[in-house]
Amino acid sequence: MSLNLLPSQAKFQMDKIRATTQSKTVVKYFLSIWIGIVVIILLVLQGENIWLSNLNTKYKVAVVDYLSSSQEIVVSQTIKFRTKLLAKVLADRFEYANAFTMVGNIFDKSITIKDFELKEKKYFVVGVIASSNDAMKEVETRVAQVNTGVEPDIKNIVIKSVLYSKISNDWLIAMEVYLK
Repeated sequence: MSLNLLPSQAKFQMDKIRATTQSKTVVKYFLSIWIGIVVIILLVLQGENIWLSNLNTKYKVAVVDYLSSSQEIVVSQTIKFRTKLLAKVLADRFEYANAFTMVGNIFDKSITIKDFELKEKKYFVVGVIASSNDAMKEVETRVAQVNTGVEPDIKNIVIKSVLYSKISNDWLIAMEVYLK
């Protein structure tokens, strides 16, 4: 830039120099602020990437732990289910065993149980042989006692059929026994 020292020209030149220095200062401040903002944004993005990578590694570790323990959980749940199922089966077996014993012990030894069949849960069809008239009366008496509620585990007995065999002198009695 060339300087002209004439008073009228010097005033304009001085304003021009002042304006260019001010504009350079403003541009310097603007560029430094802009560069500062860019650096801050880059640092924030880099920090976010580091944070996300840490979260991703934690997620992968959790997934690996879950997948390794999921098989153990499945096995554990299967064992629990099978244990409950086995316990129920054993309880039913013991219940049936008690029911068979109970029905088998309804009558005295003088009366023979010929047929014994479980039709439904707590419902039996029983065939009985009474070898004498006294045994037949005992069967009738015992059925009447049970139907009055003397036995706490037997609901009632229904006699379905009675046959007398002249050849063997036996009474054949078919009955239904209902348990409580």
